Order: sequence, then structure tokens, then C-alpha cells
Amino acid sequence: MANDSTGMPGASNERSHDHPPRIFHRGGFQFQSAPESHGRDTESQHRPPQGVPPEFRGLTSELVFVFLCSMGLFLFGLFLGNVVINQAVFPAQLGVSESNTPWLIGSFLLANGIAVIIFGSLADLSDPKILMILGFAWLVVWDVAGVFSITPSLPVLFFVVRAMQGLAIGILQATSMSLLGRIYPPGIRKTRVFSVMSAMTPVGFLIGSLQGGALTAHLPWIFASNAIVCFVCAVASFFIIPSFSPKPGASGAPLSLKDFDTLGALLAATGCGLITLGLTQGVPSGWSPYTYTLVIVGVLFLVLFYLAERRAARPLVDNRLWLTPGFLPLTISYFLGYGAYVGGWMFFAVRFLLTIQGHAPLTVALYFIPNMICGIIATYIVSKTLHLFPGHWILTTGMVATTMGPVFFIPQTPHTTYWALSMPGIALVTFGPDLTFAAASIFITSNVPRSFQGSTGSLLVTIQNLSAAIVTAIGDTIGKQVSQGEGYNLDLGALRAIWWFSLAISLAAAVVCAGFVRIPKSEEKDHME
Repeated sequence: MANDSTGMPGASNERSHDHPPRIFHRGGFQFQSAPESHGRDTESQHRPPQGVPPEFRGLTSELVFVFLCSMGLFLFGLFLGNVVINQAVFPAQLGVSESNTPWLIGSFLLANGIAVIIFGSLADLSDPKILMILGFAWLVVWDVAGVFSITPSLPVLFFVVRAMQGLAIGILQATSMSLLGRIYPPGIRKTRVFSVMSAMTPVGFLIGSLQGGALTAHLPWIFASNAIVCFVCAVASFFIIPSFSPKPGASGAPLSLKDFDTLGALLAATGCGLITLGLTQGVPSGWSPYTYTLVIVGVLFLVLFYLAERRAARPLVDNRLWLTPGFLPLTISYFLGYGAYVGGWMFFAVRFLLTIQGHAPLTVALYFIPNMICGIIATYIVSKTLHLFPGHWILTTGMVATTMGPVFFIPQTPHTTYWALSMPGIALVTFGPDLTFAAASIFITSNVPRSFQGSTGSLLVTIQNLSAAIVTAIGDTIGKQVSQGEGYNLDLGALRAIWWFSLAISLAAAVVCAGFVRIPKSEEKDHME
């Protein structure tokens, strides 16, 4: 295979040639962007890195577009906060055992992970605008169904609604990655856009927690208010988001849905689904043989997926990405770090504040205000430093920040004041996922062609879902073994054991990142072709 100036095996030498102008549609009219070129000088003549992309009429239109693309991550945090903050309330309202608490987020993550895998590639092979509108419309339908699901007579409907929410969020996340990757070339503007996106999850989580805490006595209104928000976003997407045709493939012929890697999608979705299902069902079932059988079979499906991708004409994720220096240790580090944050610390920190210290859901939601503030600060830091410092420095700093959650919660007692330990722990740990998501997403989307932006960007979301599900299941198992209880019978000793586990894997993530990941400073360059 040939090597180009990027040092990437298998990269085409066509980078030096001009590319035809992009055709996009908005409001029934057809527009033509300036011709693309991979030469930095020609690129600057047509698309200044700091200028508004030609797909938008002005800065306001671009800002609304970025906001809509960020809604996938925002709503992910929102729906997570809605349920996590009421994790002590929903089981009683649904008439189910508290041992089923992991399914409150497990059903959401299961469907979300499957959707991201499939729709990342579909967004690259079709018009992502249509998928974006359908994603918001799907949320409207199922949020309305959620209004009627919070009753002991329909507990199954509630978990189906949660799964359908995860499915729609996966569509939005994958589609937004495809859109942003097509519109923004690597550079300062792309860095700032992805930095803003990384802040949306903690902002969404805080707002979702406040919303859920305020509506604890009126749970159906959580779904009703979310339906209104999603309806507004669906309408705005119709008018703001530009339409795109698929990018040409390696042969130069236009790509279409017939190029979709159906076998790879089925193998990956089945593998991730079985692993998440087995892990989420592990604690409620007492780790019956069928649960770890599901996990083992799921791993085998992922092995088959890897083998199938090596032979696929157009794999879900560009195979050159796996050969990118530092990519494999980056994924390992990101998997450990994100899992330590969500599954090892956050879920059980909320449980500690609710059950051990006995705070009301709304009070706990207010306790997470530093989460949003520091998330915004973290995005500002990334946008200002990713072009000044190597990316692995930022990633390593984020992994170290992830350790601050368990560090500040392990010493806690039922009577520890919020300002003594909880507040600084919540504030500092937020820098972990926000610094790492922005840096990692920019790195991986800048190392594949534009025709792979959706599927490649969705890879991070898939890693997040798997890590959150796996680490939460392990944490529940550790807690149950230590306390010899289940559900909300986890005592303080059990929670401390879980946080020690979270600290260990977050330190491992920092070591892997510092020792094996090397990412150069973000530069003004075009996507690899």
C-alpha cells in the first residue's frame, strides 16, 4: 500500500488533486460551495479556516446548526439526568424490584449503542438532514408514549420508551458527527465546535437532573416537556440543516445505501447488544449462567465483526484508522476513563447522596451545578490549547481529572458536608470527560476521509456506551458482594469499594494515555483521503 505525506498506510495519493464543489440544498434551493482542495494554499482561497462555512447564510445560522448538532449529546445527558436523579423513585412508581435499577439506564444505553453503530454509516451514505429530522420526530412520539408509561400496570412500556429514546439519541449523535465532519475541515473552527459539543453532556445532565428533581412528584411531565423540546428541534432542523449528497468513494463513483456494510452492522450491533444485555441483567439475575453466556457470545460476535471488516469493500469504520499511531491505546484509555466516570463514580455518587446522606432529588440536582460550570470551562480550555499543546497532554490531564471523583468521595461519611468534599470532587471530575471527548473526537475524525465522518465519530459514542454499561455492571457486582445486598441496600462500605475500583481504572487510563498515546498539535490540514 502507498504511503502519503501523513504517514498513513493505504492513504491515497489523490490528496494533491482538487475535489469538485459540494452540492447542498436548503429550503428547496440548490447551493454550490467553493471547490475543495487538499493543498493548504488553495484551501485558504476558498474557505478561510476562521470564516463561516459557505453552507450557512451567516453566523446566526451556523450557531443554530451547531446547537442542533449538539442536541444529541445534550439530550443524552438530559435523559440520563432525568432517570439517575430519580433512581430511588422510579422502581416504586413502576412497581418493579429495586434490583432492576440498572435497567433504568441499561435499556437506554443498549439501544443507543446499537443505533450509533448502524446509523453512523447510514448518515455517511445518505442525506443526514433526513435522519436528523426523523431522530427528533421519533423522540416526540416516544416521549408522548412515556407520559402514559409510569404506572405499575405498564412497567414494560416504560423500559421500551427508554430504549426508543436511546435509539433516537444514537441517530442524532451519529448524524451530527457526519454533518460536522463534512462541513468543518480540521482547524481552529472545528476544534471550537467540537469543544462546544463536549460541554453539552454535562449541561444536559444538570438540566435533566434539575428537571427530574423538580418533577419528582409529577414524573409524566418529564416526558411531556421533553416532547415539546424535541418537536421544536425537529422543526428547526427542517429549515436550518443543509442537505448533502454522499461523498465519492475510493473509485470516484458516488456512494449510496447499496454500499452499506450490512454484515458488519449486524455483527457489531448484535455483539454490543448482547454484551450490554448480559451485563445489565447480571446483578438482577444473580449472574445466572445465561448472563455471562450472553457476554461471551457478544464478544465472539465482535471478533467476527473485526474479521468481516478486514474483508469488507467499504467497512463501517475506515480500516486505516486502526493503523493510526496511538489510536488503539487512545481507545483503551478512553474506554477506561469514561467508564470510571459514569459507571464507577457518577451513578453511585448520586446513589450515595440520595440514600446514605438522605438528600431530596432536587437537592442532589443542585449539587451538580459545578458539573455544568466546569464543563463549560473545560471546553474553553480545549478550544484555546489544542493548537498549542500536543493532544495527548490534554487527554492525560482529562484522565487524571477523572480520578478526582473517587478521591473526594471515598473519605465521605453520612454527615460530611457538601462543601467539604462533594463540591470539589464534582467540580474537578467534570474536566475528565469534557477534555477527553473533544480531543479524541477531533483526532479520530481528522484521520479519515469525509465519507467516513459519521461512522468514525460514532465510534467514540459506542465506546462510551460499552464502558458505561460494563463498569456500572461491575460496580453493582462489587457493591452486592461487599454489602451482601442488592439494589439500594448498598451500604457505605460497598460504595467505597466501587469508588476504589473507579480510582484504579481511571489511574490505569491515565498511565496508558501518558505512556502510549502521542497526538501532535492540531493543525490546519484537510481530512485524510
